[in-house]
Amino acid sequence: MAHVHFASGQRRLTGGVAEVQVEAGTVRELVRKLEEMFPGLGAHLDETSATAVAIDGYIIPDAMYEPVPENAEVHFVAPLGGG
Repeated sequence: MAHVHFASGQRRLTGGVAEVQVEAGTVRELVRKLEEMFPGLGAHLDETSATAVAIDGYIIPDAMYEPVPENAEVHFVAPLGGG
């Protein structure tokens, strides 16, 4: 199972849950399962197309079809602003 970690800003959509374990073959399947667990989270992740996914420490900008290895650490990374 993948270990999915939620940033503090995402926890408003998870009821404060910081981490879950989910069985999924791809990031797309993972997002679908997260949506089932936390209605609104999947739509939020889909809407923020600039959100990247970090799998085992590697940031993947366009990751929907990326495989999720067994026991992977997964983080959804919000875009950073600056100037």
